[in-house]
Amino acid sequence: MTETPWGDSSQLRSRKLAPGYRLPPESVARNQRWRLLAAMVAAVAERGYERTTVGDVVELSGVSRTAFYRHYANKEDCFVAAVDATLGFAMAAVTVAHGGSGAWNERLIAAFEAFVGQVVAQPAAARVCLLEVYVAGQAAIEHADRGAAAFELWIRAGCEQSEEYAGIDPAVVRGVVGGVRKVISKRLRLGEEALLPELAPELAAWALTYKTPSVAIRRPRIRAAVNGAPRFVAHDQVERIFAALAAVVREKGYWAMTLDDVAERAATSFSTFYSHFRTKEEAFMAAYDTGLAQTYAATLPPYQRAPDWPHAIRAALEGFLGYLSRETDWAHAGVVEVLAAGRRGMERRDEAIETFAALLEPGYELAPETPRVASEAIGGAIYDLIYEQIRERGAERLLELLPIATFVALAPFTGVEEAAAVANERPRRRARIDGATQP
Repeated sequence: MTETPWGDSSQLRSRKLAPGYRLPPESVARNQRWRLLAAMVAAVAERGYERTTVGDVVELSGVSRTAFYRHYANKEDCFVAAVDATLGFAMAAVTVAHGGSGAWNERLIAAFEAFVGQVVAQPAAARVCLLEVYVAGQAAIEHADRGAAAFELWIRAGCEQSEEYAGIDPAVVRGVVGGVRKVISKRLRLGEEALLPELAPELAAWALTYKTPSVAIRRPRIRAAVNGAPRFVAHDQVERIFAALAAVVREKGYWAMTLDDVAERAATSFSTFYSHFRTKEEAFMAAYDTGLAQTYAATLPPYQRAPDWPHAIRAALEGFLGYLSRETDWAHAGVVEVLAAGRRGMERRDEAIETFAALLEPGYELAPETPRVASEAIGGAIYDLIYEQIRERGAERLLELLPIATFVALAPFTGVEEAAAVANERPRRRARIDGATQP
């Protein structure tokens, strides 16, 4: 039994309309559609998108396979429709809460609490919209992103009603929404959604730390970095496999990648591949772990050398973004496609974010009142900004995110003015990237 926005999944077959020639065709079609959507949510929440079949949905819903294809072209089409409908229910509840009485910030908090309430009440549907969409592919992701975009618009509209928040940078709002989604998705992945109501006030308090600074955050223009030596130097078979994985995943996507693709790109045999890895997933995760270790090898030394903690965070972000901008295959595989690997990939993503969040711990000494969830949410916010940049514009210009990422990381601890000052600092010397001088 799984609760869905359309009711208990175990009762879908019994809620089929009784046969009769007087039933309007549209009533029959509507009944079939919502039963199919409910079955899709329940099946995917239990099995995962990749393992769910049209047969599973048909069996659970009690709708014939012929009727399924009369309503939906394929599994993906039905899944996307379920995402749209689920988000519609959630956004209706949020809209009602946001339209209530009170000051703008009170209405915004009410809307946020209404969203959390929907997640807690409908965890299966929330898993579909916040976790499984990344496995389902680009079309599903774009539909889910519309809900996040609507929430961003509400926040920005509310901020314009306050002198302290008016003119807030849209990228900050985008990061805040991404940070909230990360905190929620992790609890869903762990089956800990019951903890979200107690986290909601902390998340709201964190979001409200981002007042508008007196000076706008700088938007630098940095030309694409030049790739240097490959991250996986092909000294041995494993390194060739890792390099091939990163390249093929960027070209074709995680699920479309085959072992044939990897073996051909790595110039190795299947027997060689299987002597090191049992599955594609195992090889991908091993490549991810190696890439992440090298990314943080470029991040931690600048952090440790900085004169103070705010500048240490900026230096770490510069090292992190600079490395990804040079290693574009790894950036795409390690930031975007890791989510397509399902819950194991999302677990790795969360662990990577937590590694960065640990660098924020000294901030609590500066501002002990900052909610403890802030470091996790900040990591999620910066990840989301990087994710969107890679998806929309590629990884080559990731260093353009440095000022806004620095501001998002520091503002809850230092206040917005000091955070903006550190974020807007220009390099003291001209940086060199793989021999190419950067302004």
